[in-house]
Amino acid sequence: MTELGNRLKQAREEKGMSLEDLQTATKIQKRYLIGIEEGNYAIMPGQFYARAFIKQYSEAVGLDPELIFEEYKKDIPANEKDEIPQLSRVKTRKQVPTKNNKVLNFIPKVFMFLAFVAVVAILYILFQNWGVGNSTDTQEDNNRGVVYDPATTDNGGEEEDTDQEGTNEEEPAEEPEEEQVESSTGTLTEVSSNRPTATLELTDTDTFEVELSAKGGNTWVGISNPEGESFHSKELVDGETETFDLSEESEIIFNVGWVPATEIKINGKALDFPFPVDEVTTQKVTIKFVSNGQQ
Repeated sequence: MTELGNRLKQAREEKGMSLEDLQTATKIQKRYLIGIEEGNYAIMPGQFYARAFIKQYSEAVGLDPELIFEEYKKDIPANEKDEIPQLSRVKTRKQVPTKNNKVLNFIPKVFMFLAFVAVVAILYILFQNWGVGNSTDTQEDNNRGVVYDPATTDNGGEEEDTDQEGTNEEEPAEEPEEEQVESSTGTLTEVSSNRPTATLELTDTDTFEVELSAKGGNTWVGISNPEGESFHSKELVDGETETFDLSEESEIIFNVGWVPATEIKINGKALDFPFPVDEVTTQKVTIKFVSNGQQ
């Protein structure tokens, strides 16, 4: 057994996971997991798969794959050169520009010039129409409030200019104030993150209700608090759902073994995992609950 195998096995046992639990979480066959712990990479399809399996094993037991690969690089097989497709070196003949190429290069410039002329023409037409519209509005504004009195007109054509605007206008009714309803789902804010772990803060609510579901496959999920009290630590079968009321807790840790098949709802709203589920398949999310009474 290699030093790497001992390190991975120790981390797995510290999390209380058997090889069967790890197989369910990573979708890697048990015999390959045993081969990783024993340093027997000959049973695997290739060195590329061995490196990929070690990466998934590390994530599932809460270890940083990059640190593992750096610290135990002597125990990890390197990529085989024959697994990387070799690109053939083909010399290409240098194309000599022809007259046709010059013509083709000139055509886009012609289209750009025509487009520029069209834009200028459109802007000119819009500007003219805008000017006509403004002059019409100004004339209408000037005609408002002028009242012609027949008596004064007959006596010499004098016009009386009286501002009649606003005399009969009713004051607008006051709009009712909208009631602000505080959402019971609360607000989740990211405090810190370092793959594959992250810390969030739940505020603006007095409830911390969790709905845990397995969708699209089986998953292993652990739910606990910093004092070591466990609320859930087992495999969840596809389609199975469990609920928890954690409103009395101030901090909860979610340890998800297979994120793509796991759905967590906080107060009825689905949790967006901090890291892409197709890249980080094992994530550890800590939620600190600050209720309205504690703010």
